[in-house]
Amino acid sequence: MAKKTKDKQASYGFGMLFKYYKRHIGFFIGYLLILIVVAVNNFFQAMFVAKVISYIMDTAQYDKALFFAGMYLLLVVINALLSCINTYFYKQLENRTKIDIQQMVLRSSLDIQMKVYDNMGSGLIVTRLTNDINALSTEFKTVTSGIVDLLKKSAYVGYIFFLNKWLGLFLLGAIIITYLMSKLRIHYFQKLKPEVNNAAEKVNSTIIEVVRGVKDIKTLNCADGTLDAMMIDQKDYMKKDNKEWYVGVALSNATNVLRHICNFLFIFLCIQLLQWGSLTPLIFYTCYLYKDNVLDFASILEGLKLNLGTAKVYANRIFMLTNELVYEKDQFGDKNPIGYTGKIVFDNVSFAYDNEQTLLNGVSFEINPREMVAFVGESGSGKSTIINLIAHLYYKTKGRILFDNIKIEDLSRDFVKDNIAVVNQFPYIFNMSIRDNFKIVKEDITDDQILELCKQTNIYNHIKKLPHGLDTVIGENACQFSGGQKQKLCIARALARDVKILIFDEATSALDNTNQKEIMKVIEKLKNKMTVIIIAHRLSTITYADKIFLLEDGKIVSTGTHKQLLSGSARYKEMYRNSIAESGE
Repeated sequence: MAKKTKDKQASYGFGMLFKYYKRHIGFFIGYLLILIVVAVNNFFQAMFVAKVISYIMDTAQYDKALFFAGMYLLLVVINALLSCINTYFYKQLENRTKIDIQQMVLRSSLDIQMKVYDNMGSGLIVTRLTNDINALSTEFKTVTSGIVDLLKKSAYVGYIFFLNKWLGLFLLGAIIITYLMSKLRIHYFQKLKPEVNNAAEKVNSTIIEVVRGVKDIKTLNCADGTLDAMMIDQKDYMKKDNKEWYVGVALSNATNVLRHICNFLFIFLCIQLLQWGSLTPLIFYTCYLYKDNVLDFASILEGLKLNLGTAKVYANRIFMLTNELVYEKDQFGDKNPIGYTGKIVFDNVSFAYDNEQTLLNGVSFEINPREMVAFVGESGSGKSTIINLIAHLYYKTKGRILFDNIKIEDLSRDFVKDNIAVVNQFPYIFNMSIRDNFKIVKEDITDDQILELCKQTNIYNHIKKLPHGLDTVIGENACQFSGGQKQKLCIARALARDVKILIFDEATSALDNTNQKEIMKVIEKLKNKMTVIIIAHRLSTITYADKIFLLEDGKIVSTGTHKQLLSGSARYKEMYRNSIAESGE
């Protein structure tokens, strides 16, 4: 049953691959037709060489020999031209299909549930969308060329049977024997290759994580520990890769020895047939000319099966990211209510990761339209979990989450994404121009609208000073902006979406006091304009909130305004004093 499921998954990946090739059927057919014409030309080239030899050695008709030599040269030139044309068809097919697959797999991977991402790691997706797709393109070319070459070799087998049935039978037997040897090699290759790919993927994923975390690695002085941990995966990859090569080379050499034995036996048989008068020197030479092409039949068939198996592995790995049975996808409903006010209700909501302890336990609260609320508490109290549930990044395990009395699971993807924006502690800014960063979230936004949003978030003056203004390329990790400027830019970008709910998840915790106060002034301006939810570490930054929820151990223990909590909650009062002391205010 497990083998049947595995085969089904591999076929699924291969079927998806051809689905994308069919989108560019013109280039696909053109590429295959030219391959077939080239194969036919190659067959006739060998035949014309045999004709030249025949007319020189057998009948001394030199004019005809010269004619067929000229025909041979003409076919060589034609094949060269066809090869140039076919390069155009292949590269168009390859790159168009590669773009389609990358777009589709990326889009599908963005729909994978966050809990899966938490365990999967970004390196896996990067590897499959780069290394695996490039390898799959190479395998496709090899497979299609192999199929056409196999047809050509089949014609050679038939031609030798026509010339001499005994030599034809011998070569057919040699093909069967070498094929069985090749089949053994393929068996071990298909068994070992997925293990090597998985080990390589693990190493690549770690390398990507190391590069992305280089700043922390430097500041924590943990380069040695990081590299030592990585060495374990590298050694595992080396072990599996070495084993694949050892087995492959050993079996390849054994196949090569067998091929030379077949060559010897072929010559021995030809000598016997010549002695018995069952073979003429001319037919012997012609068959000998074709012999290597015929014996290549088994190796080409072996290579074809090998490449098909490899292509299936790569296709399965790539398209596995789109398979909901392997990676759970985000779940949405179909309701898209008009006139949403921004109201949110949690009714006895609980949440726990799979087989882990509960992070939220029976939480209930209500956020009114255009209300500014804050969630405070120690790390691990459940603040970020609430935000993740509101943004529909994770799914409650119990209770109800309502948006204007509609369950969150009944809402459409468009509704959730169009009405909620989140500004994180370390928001991601794309390595492109300022303008393009805004156009990603709102395609039709104008420069005037961008600049107006930048004025609202107090980042306009900085942008105005930049030599290229909105055309300024931000650079990786927004290196041209300070921490406060990054946050202001990200708030402006979030406001471009014109959402009903704007969430700030520890948006100021990494900033100094001056920048923090500036960002809080920006956030305060949003009061009564939309529903604003703030996760805060420093309690001094949320004193103006309409409502503050204090969480402990996944439960709301106190609710009220800043003043109400100062007078009514000893725990809140203590946290506030500690926050003031930490910030030095």
